[in-house]
Amino acid sequence: QNTKFYGQRLKEAGVTPSSIRSLQDFSAKVPLTTREELLEADPYDVLAIKPGAETLLYGQTSGSTGNPVPVWASLKEMQDGIELALALPVFRNNLHPSDRVALCYPYTRTLAGRSADLLNLMAGCTVIPIGTRNNMYPPEMAAATIARLRPTILGAAATDAFAYANILADQGVDPSSLGIRLVVSGAEPCAPARAKALEKVYGAKVLSLLGQNEIGFPGIPCELNHMHVPQFMMYTELVHPDGSPAQPGERANTIVTPTAKRAQPLLRYVTGDTVIWHTEPCECGLPLPRMEILGRAHTIIETNGSSIFPIELEEALYKAASLDGVWYQIRVRADDILVRAEHRDTSQYEEFAGSIEKALGHLTGKPVRAEMIEPGSLYDYREIRPGQPLSRVVDEVAGKDEVVEGM
Repeated sequence: QNTKFYGQRLKEAGVTPSSIRSLQDFSAKVPLTTREELLEADPYDVLAIKPGAETLLYGQTSGSTGNPVPVWASLKEMQDGIELALALPVFRNNLHPSDRVALCYPYTRTLAGRSADLLNLMAGCTVIPIGTRNNMYPPEMAAATIARLRPTILGAAATDAFAYANILADQGVDPSSLGIRLVVSGAEPCAPARAKALEKVYGAKVLSLLGQNEIGFPGIPCELNHMHVPQFMMYTELVHPDGSPAQPGERANTIVTPTAKRAQPLLRYVTGDTVIWHTEPCECGLPLPRMEILGRAHTIIETNGSSIFPIELEEALYKAASLDGVWYQIRVRADDILVRAEHRDTSQYEEFAGSIEKALGHLTGKPVRAEMIEPGSLYDYREIRPGQPLSRVVDEVAGKDEVVEGM
């Protein structure tokens, strides 16, 4: 109620502090918050801390699915959140003062690069702030810096990590020779099989870390690269598309309430994500539910009676072929599916094309034609990436142009 935005909404709903006595009361009485409502609000109306009272940072969502949502964070809450994160095994065991960390997340607009920067500094690491998609560090210069400073950890969107690897390979440098032991793939979803392909390119372990600027991290990876729900700092409701409660093991949409956000509180925020929760214990030992993030609900593709998310197509693609190019495109058409996939080794084209056609045909129930092409044919990885994400999965039947990407 410290924000003008929620002060008005809760008053209109007749909700007072005394109204909430249980989680059931909270879910039943507090109105949902949608992305569209945040877009319409004045950015200062969602801010709960008066400027000047604390050090504040302003950011925005990427706007890849529309206009960017305003995002506020205080320095103190970021530091507190990072202290919690550093207590988790995945960070405690993988970040060391001796590490040199090249950060290739955006430092402008979103909070991705700045929060990653603070995380590694608080862990005692040496930080190499590269950023991405800007004139100061175009891809070829970023790749040159990576080669010269030989980081032990590379933080980058999977697309950018593949791009840097191809630029280095063009120059006769084997990416696996640089001594990178860990790639932290963030800022966009990355299917497990695609992460495995990236591991092969760099000869390094890959951890996938996916966040949303508005809410923080909906999931935190463990040492086995399984995504766990951070229940210690987020209350998550699972619902069916009609709003009825869903159960673990079912495909469900998520409504989240981050409990550690002070600068910009969010109550029952509709993320738009579809997930599957798993309650059985993970082998890593973390006592937190495991979660698969399938994608935004509106990206689902209906084909031959099946509902498929773009990330599931990506998983099938990379299970069939360990691609080392930067980009792929899957076009779902009325009668068939066209796959164009970039890969460097032309001697594998026939084998990979056959495997892809078989795997995606089995998944979709449609005839598949796979075309193997050289890196750079679909997307010039040497150029600055456009602000608006490019499309990897195109549903021509429904007229949707979806991207397996975040940030």
